[in-house]
Amino acid sequence: MIERASGHARPALAGQQAPAHDRLLAFFRERDWALDAVLIVAVTLAAAITRLVLLGEIPYGLHPDEAQVGTDVHKILRGDFIHIYTTAVLGQPSGHAWISLPAIWLLGDTLFAVRLTLALVAIAAIPLLYALVRVTYGRAEAFFAAAMLTVSYWHLMYSRVAHWSISYGTVLLAVLLCLALGMKTRNLWWFAGAGLAMGLGVYTYNIYPIAVVAVAVFLAIITWLHYRGDLAWWGRAMLITWGIALIVATPMIVYISNPDSFYWFHINNYQEVGVLDSPEFKEAGFGGKVKLIAEQAKTFVAHYGWDADPDIVDGFGIRPVFDPPTLVLLAGGLILAFFDRRNAMVIAALCCLLIIPLPAVLQRGSIMRQPVAAAPFVAFLAALPLAWLWRGALRAWDVNRTAAVASLVGAVAALALVTTITVRDYFWVWREDDWTRLIYSSEITTASTYMNRLPDDAYVLLYSDRWPFFIEIRQFLAPDARGEDRSFEFGGDAGDVSIPDPSRPTVFILIGNYVGQLEQIEDRYPGGTRRVFERDGKLEFVAYEVGFDDADGR
Repeated sequence: MIERASGHARPALAGQQAPAHDRLLAFFRERDWALDAVLIVAVTLAAAITRLVLLGEIPYGLHPDEAQVGTDVHKILRGDFIHIYTTAVLGQPSGHAWISLPAIWLLGDTLFAVRLTLALVAIAAIPLLYALVRVTYGRAEAFFAAAMLTVSYWHLMYSRVAHWSISYGTVLLAVLLCLALGMKTRNLWWFAGAGLAMGLGVYTYNIYPIAVVAVAVFLAIITWLHYRGDLAWWGRAMLITWGIALIVATPMIVYISNPDSFYWFHINNYQEVGVLDSPEFKEAGFGGKVKLIAEQAKTFVAHYGWDADPDIVDGFGIRPVFDPPTLVLLAGGLILAFFDRRNAMVIAALCCLLIIPLPAVLQRGSIMRQPVAAAPFVAFLAALPLAWLWRGALRAWDVNRTAAVASLVGAVAALALVTTITVRDYFWVWREDDWTRLIYSSEITTASTYMNRLPDDAYVLLYSDRWPFFIEIRQFLAPDARGEDRSFEFGGDAGDVSIPDPSRPTVFILIGNYVGQLEQIEDRYPGGTRRVFERDGKLEFVAYEVGFDDADGR
């Protein structure tokens, strides 16, 4: 990356062409935008590679929340009415279903298809962050911020699953970028764009309003610091921003104004895991309340820094959110940010980092997915020491070449170290962990893929202690499968091995402890075909097919 030219290009002799590197430097010097374009393309391409390669295989298995994105799309494709708020996943804005529709319609009911759109939304955060930091800070900071977000373990994990939490951070970056451009150019159209993006955000994720609070606090601080003497123009800009946001968000506002809307069912459900709504908090005295909040805050910070526990929500927590090098860079970035605390990007980053995590801090569970919109601002702060090293090297190049090289190597090595840790921890350690296999429902995912290949008239008898036949995973991956539960946990005829209609092909699918029932089934229906399905050397399920004409066709 070239931040600014150092030294002087050697002049070409008469009749000679300047050296290639001098011509390249001259090209970028004359076209300032060209270097930004190259850097944006480079980091966006890196983000696309890390987020799209093997997207349907890592993580293997479909999370129930992901599957409900797919089943909502199925409803739209069938012509069923989907409100702006869906009842899937205990209630969510339905924007995820509408934007995921083209990919599933084109590519079919697959893990890759259901994840693709939200992965692209996540990738869009990279150039948006680059542009935001470039407008408010500088090129070196923009490049390293985008690079740190690209290799952020936190952002990467939610970029590769069909969970709508990743979308509201991208929307927040778009809002802040439009505001930054509006403040820089004094063009009111940028404020209109900020309002449009802010209003659209309400259709992304339930927790999105906390991002609006962060933006409001940011704008209040900016007003006090920079626009007290220009309130006429700034007032028009704010009126446009918030007015358009309100208009765009009106359908959702009207919906939630109904106290019987499903939105309030979702809110009431989450109160059950809220610390402030817990019986022990309500019964505790003042000191006890403070202690409970402090303990929850400590647990929250530990999950991010040094002592994570496996998360039953998303399978996170096999390692802390931040690796040690990122924590060191973040600490250094906070120190550097203090010396530039009036900068708009620093103010925005601190507002978002302090405000966005608040709902998760006071809630047991989901403490990694809810605040993921703060990841770009962690990346920005962690990038400041890297940019400081880079700029220092450029300044020292003609004075102390050894120190300059050491500074450049330090910046590149730190970024390379974080990249290596993230790639190893996500694509190997986390992917191969049994906890990931459990949370992402590997067994029923494989079984559902198998069911989708069965003949149209086949009937499934499912024996599983964890997944019912009508779970959303099966409904998305094998929507046309017909069958019933036979497990003690879910079946009406628990453990029964009788075939309800011997005239049609029937398959017994045995998962987990029910594999031991295979011998009983084979004794009762001899001559069937046994199929054993494994993945990575681990048993997924056993199928026993009875009455199939072409048993080898799957």
